[in-house]
Amino acid sequence: MATLAGTFGDFNATIWWIALPWLGQVAGAVAMVAAGVVLVAYATAPAMRAGRRRVTAAVCLLLAAATAWNGIGFYEVWRAWLIRPAVPLPLSFVLGGVLLFVAAAAVWAPAPERRRGTAAVVVVVAAAACALAFPVAQVFFFGETDYRREAAVAVVFGAQVHDDGRLSTSLSDRMNTAIELYQSGQARKLLVSGGVGESGYNEALVMRDAAIAAGVPAEDVLVDGNGVNTAATVRNTRALVAGASADANGEPPTLRAVSHFYHLPRIKLTYARAGWDVLTVPAPGSAPIAETPALVVREIPAFWVYYLRPVFG
Repeated sequence: MATLAGTFGDFNATIWWIALPWLGQVAGAVAMVAAGVVLVAYATAPAMRAGRRRVTAAVCLLLAAATAWNGIGFYEVWRAWLIRPAVPLPLSFVLGGVLLFVAAAAVWAPAPERRRGTAAVVVVVAAAACALAFPVAQVFFFGETDYRREAAVAVVFGAQVHDDGRLSTSLSDRMNTAIELYQSGQARKLLVSGGVGESGYNEALVMRDAAIAAGVPAEDVLVDGNGVNTAATVRNTRALVAGASADANGEPPTLRAVSHFYHLPRIKLTYARAGWDVLTVPAPGSAPIAETPALVVREIPAFWVYYLRPVFG
């Protein structure tokens, strides 16, 4: 999901769909909208004249070529040890395969004329399938990839604290990962973020105590006791790290976000909306967690809520 600066351009964090960095941001967005119109038109009216079949196939082939370039970038970054993917196949190649299939279907196997109602059903079903598959693909392709490298601050997202004040397995895994980043010199400070849970404990305070007990100096632990959800943590980050860890050139401090793999795509998205280019580090599981499938499913609507929130204000 990432590429090296230079040969593949400096889009080093996430490719949500297909990246066209050589076109620039505006032209790339226009090109993607135009391609979307062509593909929706094909789904709605698959019986096409020869000219539209060629246009549809050409669009799919061009997008497939872009995914191939994105996928090569993935392996270049992996070869440079800038990422540690759990899945050795980039999502770009999966998308490219789908686009090649659509191109072949448009050219060699045009569908028969459909009734308008049937075509509408096909479009709705396909859109629903994509809405479900897209966040899940991000969870397992992007969320499982470790982007750790040196940064000013590692932001650790809270999780459950037991009634006796002990860290849950999830929270312990996140803290162990963050402490490892600090002790290896890959994070100069830790920002622990959480709210008051059902146990009555403030997660952030328990996380702070765990970090200090592990040998992290208290002055290197920033505490966000109002991180009641992902959006709140992202919102509070700026005030907590501004000035404390700013780079010499005045740029915002570099951040790494630590959480579990299913949570990281939404974290990345929320920071991007706030203007932060944040790289993510998944917390390895020390033990199986029975709730993990339910948490992955929960991320599907949560991802779209966070994605569409700016549209609806």
